[in-house]
Amino acid sequence: MKQTAMDSSVFFLPHEIIRNILKRLPVKSLIRFQCVCKDWKNLIQNPSFIADHLQQSTHQNPSLLLECNGINIPLPWRLNLMDCGLQVRGVQNSTSNHYLRNNASIVGSCNGLLCLEIYQFNQSPHSLSLWNPATTEVRHVPKTITDFDDFDDGVTGFGFSPIVNDYKIVRTFADFYSDVIEVEVFSLNRGTWKAIDIGNLKGVKLNSETITANGAIFWSWVNLVDEKKENIDFHEDEDYIQEAEYGVDVIVSFDIAKEVFTVIPWPELGYDVDVKLTVYENKLAILCDTWEDEAEIPFVIDLWVLYEGTCASGETWSWTKRYTSSPLSCRLVPATIWRNEIVYVPGSKEHDDEGRINVLYMMNLTTNEVKRSVIPNRDSILGIYNYVESLVSVGNNYIEES
Repeated sequence: MKQTAMDSSVFFLPHEIIRNILKRLPVKSLIRFQCVCKDWKNLIQNPSFIADHLQQSTHQNPSLLLECNGINIPLPWRLNLMDCGLQVRGVQNSTSNHYLRNNASIVGSCNGLLCLEIYQFNQSPHSLSLWNPATTEVRHVPKTITDFDDFDDGVTGFGFSPIVNDYKIVRTFADFYSDVIEVEVFSLNRGTWKAIDIGNLKGVKLNSETITANGAIFWSWVNLVDEKKENIDFHEDEDYIQEAEYGVDVIVSFDIAKEVFTVIPWPELGYDVDVKLTVYENKLAILCDTWEDEAEIPFVIDLWVLYEGTCASGETWSWTKRYTSSPLSCRLVPATIWRNEIVYVPGSKEHDDEGRINVLYMMNLTTNEVKRSVIPNRDSILGIYNYVESLVSVGNNYIEES
């Protein structure tokens, strides 16, 4: 009897060890393992486990999501994932979600959720959906309160706030090539839209490119110049004068928890650059692509990081240059930061014996080492996003059982 009791105890694992093992597994396996027993199902659906699994995946298994140009190809086949081993695979999707086969684009990627804008003929604005590719869950976002027929233009942003534990979509409304007139916010927890005060967006036209970091959504934007403003430095170049008279580039921040917009100045670069918004150490950052005027070849890539908090000068926001690359021998355009590496796309097309190929270059921020990776998909890359598999639900929040 004692021997039997001892043998049976060998197969017992404490709850914490089981949890520690399961949180390291891929989402596909965890979905299957919910059928093992009720305790495992409750654990895998527990909000604290979902958060632990997300944290583990973020640090151990981050991926790059590549959005490619696949004309007349369903959306799932336009997406590829590159893992830490630089292996590329296609993103699979549930066959029941036929509407995802329409032409779509990614608004943003956050904690394993994608916000998609679905283009439909004669429909404006385009419909929105939230999709978790790992769990294949999809949620259709309802129409906004505002009638878009009264407007011609607008932009959309998507992000998460750990303070309120909520994912939100921001959609602005504007006249064509004009400043923002109205703003609505969709809360995943509420499941509804609500109109908010545009606040600091008066006289502003937003750019469509967004980045989310540390509980905020960021846009590059143009501050329409007030006719009363003075001391504007105009150059003799006619095109520059026309641009300067229109507006000044700055950045807009949307605090997801407080639902408030803030205007942030660019750093004083002192040189002409192409700029890409990105995230570094969970803070807003910009990659500055500088080049030699005559050769039109980038000379260096600078990384500037935005820090919040009152500094010696009294400013609330301060920019710090954190990195400058070695001179580059060919034109590389920065796309994002991934695993302490700057990801670039080549400035000109590359080919092999069979035709055009997609190539990514990665420069390590610590060693300056550059790696080159060829992507199997030959379609044009439209966007590159940081992505991690997660159990985060696009539906109602899971209820933790006591």
